[in-house]
Amino acid sequence: MRLTLSTKYAILVLEELARREEGASIPELASSLDIPQAYLGKLVPLLARAGILRTQRGRGGGVFLARPAEAITVKEVIETVEGPTALQDCPFDLIPCPGKPDCPLYPIWDPLRNRIVEFLGATTLAEVVRRTSPKEER
Repeated sequence: MRLTLSTKYAILVLEELARREEGASIPELASSLDIPQAYLGKLVPLLARAGILRTQRGRGGGVFLARPAEAITVKEVIETVEGPTALQDCPFDLIPCPGKPDCPLYPIWDPLRNRIVEFLGATTLAEVVRRTSPKEER
């Protein structure tokens, strides 16, 4: 379970859009969140293809949540950005490994991983917004 900067940026963008309850342009989001615009320009289409964001061109356009914040889980965001097996891989191995029962770390990691995945699947974007202060340092 290795999470990249892309996942952090995705969660920050989604939180910002949920907090605003309206859309924003990529340059506006990049500026307000201190994310490189080019980076965000690659991340937004990925989230849009997954049905998490929607984009609209032209006047009144921008980037919007595709669904209510209550219907987007942190697990869904992680799996969209990192790939479907991201939460299955063992963090103790240099090579991605879904866990082997004969590994000495398996009995430690497997139950913990299951609890983490369950927590992330139950944690919605709306809950992230409720738990963070708008002025909180990122």
